Amino acid sequence: MKPFITKSLVEPKGIDKLLKKIPVENFIVEVNNLLANHSLDEISAGQVQQLADKYKLKDASQTFKSELLQMLKDFISQHLGVWGDEYKDFSSVQKLQNILGISEGDFDKEYNPLAIELFKKQVALTLNQTKKYKESDQQFEQLRTQFGLTKHQHDQVLDEVRQSIVQTFACKIISDQRVSPQEKEAFDQLCKDLDVNPVYDSDSKKTLERFENLWQIENGDLPIYEADIFLQKNENCHYQGSAKLFEIRTKSARVKYRGPTVRLRITKSLYYRMGDIKTTRETKDVMTLIDSGNLYVTNKRILFNGDKSNKIIRYSQIINLTPYTDGVGIVRDTGKESTFQLSEEDGETLIATITRLIGDEQ
Repeated sequence: MKPFITKSLVEPKGIDKLLKKIPVENFIVEVNNLLANHSLDEISAGQVQQLADKYKLKDASQTFKSELLQMLKDFISQHLGVWGDEYKDFSSVQKLQNILGISEGDFDKEYNPLAIELFKKQVALTLNQTKKYKESDQQFEQLRTQFGLTKHQHDQVLDEVRQSIVQTFACKIISDQRVSPQEKEAFDQLCKDLDVNPVYDSDSKKTLERFENLWQIENGDLPIYEADIFLQKNENCHYQGSAKLFEIRTKSARVKYRGPTVRLRITKSLYYRMGDIKTTRETKDVMTLIDSGNLYVTNKRILFNGDKSNKIIRYSQIINLTPYTDGVGIVRDTGKESTFQLSEEDGETLIATITRLIGDEQ
């Protein structure tokens, strides 16, 4: 009977050999061989007890507890739930338990985790193939009976597996941080087929909506917003938001020479500092706030309507974009680089919109 294979008995050594003493570990070897050479129906607990008496074991189930439990685990892994196997049922496992003399406590401790894990694998395999929960319910109930699981264990496994399948699919479709209408439809259908009601917290919901919006910007029709500024004929606003305009400015500062000096006393309370103290000018580029206002991205231009002045950037002028989580840096073929910082971390949407419009214009 699988998975057991006939093994050779351990030969006595040293003094045990002279005394013709049989190694007690041969009890396990003989139990193994009994299982290897007979079917389950041909073996009884009495035969195992006879072997225990042969080796003068008062409580073989305790003396070789770990070895007997390993035999049980090997049998479960080989047969339980295997389609067409004559020992696929829980009753066969119970029969082997009785033959080996394993206590109920030890049996439950070893059997339940194994059975639940095997049941979970069978359920996952079926649902990953069919994606149909209701249609497979009867099959799972039969499998539960075969495994000897409770209704609570059955329901818990089904919930875990269905939620895992939905979660795995969700991770797959958002891996590129884009969600197409087809992917969203497939996800909704999967939830329906598996009878899973996804619950989103506010952050997850916003993230999903952002991924859907990014896909739409890159592949579908750009959203059109009502702008509170005058637009040209056939000009549509595709993005608007509060922003600050920064530009690089060169600033200089007076720096005093910090070399060695000598402090001389002239009177009791008056001192004179001597030394070659020079003043130099140091210059550096600094990102400087220029203006605050509203940023508009249309199909014809980028318009910044500031409190101090307005700035217009044509798409044909742009030679480089620097993305930020909360804004964008725009380099034109002439003039200084303009960096727009948004009031919200929506830089990816802004970049995607500008990139799409540049591509459409070419």
